[in-house]
Amino acid sequence: MIGALRRLAQRAALVAAFLPASTAFSAQPARRAVIIVVDGVRRDTFEQAYRDGPLPNFQRIFAQATWFDNASSVLPTVTMAAHASIFTGTTPARHGVPGNQWFDRSTGRIVDYMTPGGLICIYGIITLGGAGCSGGLANGHLLVPTIYEAAAQAGMISAVYFNQYWKGAARAAPPGVAELVGLLAGHPVDGRAFDSEMTGRAMSDLKSNGLPSLLTLYFMGTDTIAHQEGIASQIPYLSATVDPLLGRILDTIESLDPSWRKNTLFVLVSDHGRTDLPHHPEDLSLMTELRAALPPGTTIAENGGMAYIYLDQPSLVDLPKLAAALPQNAKLSSTVAGARVRGAGDSPRAGDLILTLKPGHYFPSAGGAGSDHGSVYSGDLNVPLLVAMPGAAGGHADDAVSITQVARTIAQYLDFPMDSADEALPVRRAARARTGWHEGGRPPE
Repeated sequence: MIGALRRLAQRAALVAAFLPASTAFSAQPARRAVIIVVDGVRRDTFEQAYRDGPLPNFQRIFAQATWFDNASSVLPTVTMAAHASIFTGTTPARHGVPGNQWFDRSTGRIVDYMTPGGLICIYGIITLGGAGCSGGLANGHLLVPTIYEAAAQAGMISAVYFNQYWKGAARAAPPGVAELVGLLAGHPVDGRAFDSEMTGRAMSDLKSNGLPSLLTLYFMGTDTIAHQEGIASQIPYLSATVDPLLGRILDTIESLDPSWRKNTLFVLVSDHGRTDLPHHPEDLSLMTELRAALPPGTTIAENGGMAYIYLDQPSLVDLPKLAAALPQNAKLSSTVAGARVRGAGDSPRAGDLILTLKPGHYFPSAGGAGSDHGSVYSGDLNVPLLVAMPGAAGGHADDAVSITQVARTIAQYLDFPMDSADEALPVRRAARARTGWHEGGRPPE
């Protein structure tokens, strides 16, 4: 009996000695993902800013990243449609937000997210916008799940700071009344103040509640300053404003998880590019001339370099004939590139006709004086897309990819299903060799 007890005690001691080592061997650090959205930056602009810098905090996380050299936004190349594509992993044909402005046939009203009231309602500020804004106006228009909803289904926590889409995120921090009340008085959004406030809110939340599995940082100021001052203004803004703010957030992450570099996937993406605005006097009368060329009762929804045309009684109109006639109209021929009938690849909420403008032409009320976007051309379509994944090879990839592939990439890294999203980015595919620019984190010349 004594011998049996002695043998049992020896086995227990052996098991106790083995368990800590076994647990340490099997335990893995919690994986996390961070999405950094810099609004309205084209690919060549970000590459120049990264090359000429200094952007030391971007280089902290993207020096060994995969740069996708052929990444594109979706059409129309505007914020609300493109952000919905990033965070659902689908095109506007599926996610249900066809642009910054569209006509809701069910209510007979234009949806315009970019008016002061629209922006307030996007962020769910019911004290300013009314009960209909509860949960966020654009969130309510989505027809497919967000990445945050998919992560929540897998038991993961998401935190979203100041982005227009946060549906499903447990920790959503949209701008508050104090940040948005100025819109009601007609004041434009101050991009620098917006980005600074976003950074402060993110740092405070992370310190109070810890690191989530999925974190989204949204820098709006890159878009607002470029609307006002043109594309060139974005480069010093990235260096002097965004990079230091990003550094503060990275320092906060590192203070909470010293091994964050080993287990965190970082994605940098923009929703759309942009084009500097040449002076086209004919654009000032574009809407007037277009209305005159269309049947009475037509509704036009502007989206920068394109527009949706909703006819009052489309079944009574020869749509292909009307589409062919618009660019031939003498008063529209200098601005309108073409028009087509809505097809299967378009959002069901798009217009009966989809109008595109010629390069460099934009509806003047939709943007700013310095630059604009929304067109079908490369300047507005091409966006930066960088992925820094632990254990993945960096370099440059030539694959033609889309911002819709961000969501599935993150879902696969965090190991939860997102079957509704487009395929993942080919991050692990062999990319062409670097040419020495990894020293100091500088992109190729």
